[in-house]
Amino acid sequence: MSDLVTVPEAARILDLNPSRVRAMAVRGQLGAAKLGDRWVLDRSAVEARHRIGGHVGRPFEPHNAWALLLLASGKEVRGVGPSVRSRLRRALSVDGLEKLAPRLVRRAETLHFDGHPGELRYLGEDPSFLQTGISAAGEHGLDLVAGQEADGYVPASRLEQLVADHALSVVGTAPGNVRVRVVPDKAWHHLVDVEIAPLAAVAIDLAEDPDPRSAAAGRRTFLDLARR
Repeated sequence: MSDLVTVPEAARILDLNPSRVRAMAVRGQLGAAKLGDRWVLDRSAVEARHRIGGHVGRPFEPHNAWALLLLASGKEVRGVGPSVRSRLRRALSVDGLEKLAPRLVRRAETLHFDGHPGELRYLGEDPSFLQTGISAAGEHGLDLVAGQEADGYVPASRLEQLVADHALSVVGTAPGNVRVRVVPDKAWHHLVDVEIAPLAAVAIDLAEDPDPRSAAAGRRTFLDLARR
């Protein structure tokens, strides 16, 4: 990360309490690294989060967050009652996906790993690794090509096995080339029959990416989804 900011600096950019920013760094929700006993953050990731907006309203529970993402993507949603479905549709209609994105933070906890470049193809083919972000951009027709990196969702109960199967190692002080987004098992039923992350989730993951080109693609996708 070439341009770093401290937690207090990031908090000023995001207009959040420093303790909230530190928690986001720990959970991998911002490009961050721990140098000694302090966190530093990637300025571009912080600014991308600022463009999306701060937290307005309470975060959605994982189950409802994924229901909303599927609805925003024009996909079928099961296991959600009519009143909840109506509330989620109304939120999308009033606020739009881009404004709601910060409230969907509980959809997953993001972890960073290092993976051997030769293993990334097999990781992408693992049925428990639901590709998103740069790894799913091509499948959704977005003008982005993944390099030596991987990004995907996995159910919490499969995380340990996924790490072992693909010899992933926990990163040190900088983000690795594999981003694993851990979804609570109680919400994974929304994704059981899904072959690739829904477009709305891919848009958010790209928009929050520290890479400017990926972030721009995510923002364009927000606009495309809003026109549907």
